[in-house]
Amino acid sequence: MRSWATIVSLSLALLLLSCSKQDERKTIEFWTLQLSPAFNGYFNDLIAAYEREHPGVRIRWVDVPYDAAVQKLLASAVAGDPPDVVNLSADFLSKFHAMHALTDLGPAVDQCGYTFLPNALELCTFDSSVVALPWYLNSYVVIFNKELLRSAGMTDADVPRTFDALESFIRTYHQRTGKHAFFWNIGKDSYLPMMLGSEGIPMTDDAMTTALFREPRAVAAIDRWVQLYREGYLPAESIIKPGSAIVEAYQSGQVPLIFTGPVFLQRIRTNAPGIYERTGIAPALVGATGRHELAAMALSVLSTTSYPQEAADFALFVADPANQLAFSRLTATFPSVTEALRDSFFQRNDGSVIDAGRSVGAADLKNAGRLRNYLLHPEFDRLRDAFDEAVQKACLGKATTQQALDEAAQEWDRILGEQ
Repeated sequence: MRSWATIVSLSLALLLLSCSKQDERKTIEFWTLQLSPAFNGYFNDLIAAYEREHPGVRIRWVDVPYDAAVQKLLASAVAGDPPDVVNLSADFLSKFHAMHALTDLGPAVDQCGYTFLPNALELCTFDSSVVALPWYLNSYVVIFNKELLRSAGMTDADVPRTFDALESFIRTYHQRTGKHAFFWNIGKDSYLPMMLGSEGIPMTDDAMTTALFREPRAVAAIDRWVQLYREGYLPAESIIKPGSAIVEAYQSGQVPLIFTGPVFLQRIRTNAPGIYERTGIAPALVGATGRHELAAMALSVLSTTSYPQEAADFALFVADPANQLAFSRLTATFPSVTEALRDSFFQRNDGSVIDAGRSVGAADLKNAGRLRNYLLHPEFDRLRDAFDEAVQKACLGKATTQQALDEAAQEWDRILGEQ
């Protein structure tokens, strides 16, 4: 894989032959992911405040679509004009770390004067280097429709707390109503690796050289979901639709229960106010370890920046407790620094569904972390796709679960063995 610096330096050399530009201030280009126009006011105020305190620095804010982030970042490198500070999902960090694209921010974290949550900082640490600052976080909660539960003779007390209980809940609800109880992606953008991690079942060995999900315990855990699908207890779309379909299935009234982030409660309130009013919140589903997945947005400084000190300083400013708390007040996300998370805002519960989601999620944040260790590998997307295709094949009866997972594990071993 060609290094990030090589891509950028070759492209810059060509650009400098044809043009030059001057600016009295140092310009820091800052990319975010799909936060405009909803948060234009927040970012305009934040940037204005920073520029007042740093008159020699100009911040150029660029917002890009989430699904196009990786492609646009690579294209900016080829064009010789990458950003200085970039917002990335923590899921993508391994890919750019392998390209030597990200600056080690460990020294900046040590001197910043505030404390990042250890489980959030872990998501941004590779080979002992802090390649990004954890920014806003999302954990998981159970979101359920109280009225649909009542139609099946159930109450809030029947909402499952574990994956074992979830299987029983899915079967019982379907048997009583003839309808599906739960929507979860298992064949595309599969959540099954999260389930395995929560159950303490590794997908690879510690050195990430060998796939382990063909072992009996993993096969049995995955096969339970394959059989739920084959027996009609899961919607057909759960093996082909992307992760965004989870919220769609809930807000359209198709299922009474989903497992996702409280950040989506705002969308449910906007798109389906009637269902929102009948919504209840419960803690995250967990396996034997008691842990669930932590999702993090991160801030990285690219290694090609001309202003590493200023770029790191701006990233720390965006992630400081006051600015994170202000952003969390506008969203249903969580800050990554302990000083902000201690605010009473995250314990408040005035009876609204969003407040309930926020308080339940914040209380459970300590139990969240990285459950999918394959995200540490720079070719995680190829690994993910091979696993997803195996689950699809098993669900459609094109192979037994064991056969499909054996085939996927062979592909994983090949990818893990690449230099």
